[in-house]
Amino acid sequence: MSRLRTTEPTPRAIHPQAEAMARNLERLAWLMDRAIPIPGTKLRVGLDALLGLVPGWGDSITGVIQTALVLTTLAHYRVPKAVAARMAANVVLDNVVGFVPFLGDLFDMGFKANTRNMALLSEVRQRQDQGEPMPSAPSIRYLALVGVVLVSVLGLIFIGVVAVTAYIVKLIFAH
Repeated sequence: MSRLRTTEPTPRAIHPQAEAMARNLERLAWLMDRAIPIPGTKLRVGLDALLGLVPGWGDSITGVIQTALVLTTLAHYRVPKAVAARMAANVVLDNVVGFVPFLGDLFDMGFKANTRNMALLSEVRQRQDQGEPMPSAPSIRYLALVGVVLVSVLGLIFIGVVAVTAYIVKLIFAH
């Protein structure tokens, strides 16, 4: 006997707050990933790529925003565990590669973790609207675990940034 429950589809019109939340999350993803066109190209970047140019600190700030976006998504929508794991993996990958000088900045321009995560949410919501049952067992413990993993990775990155910054300051002022 499976312990996995499924949700019945709920028309979006019944939940205008869910629609408003989805629009706000999409706006944040747009701002972070694709709000600024690069003149002379079809490419667009967002604050994620621009803040990533600030060594260490920019990537830490964008990592916190990405984590908040994923945790807000998980708290407000019945996202299957596999999708939640993909969202978390997008954030971790973007942040880990983002800390590599120059390569990380180029990666940020192309990867667009927030946009990927909003596409995953949109896919889940479309399936729910079409009446396809979705696994809905994201318990509080699971959501807490995802949050702890994301915050832990960001914390380790932050500690690394602080350590490198302290080392550089020590080298500069040691004379």
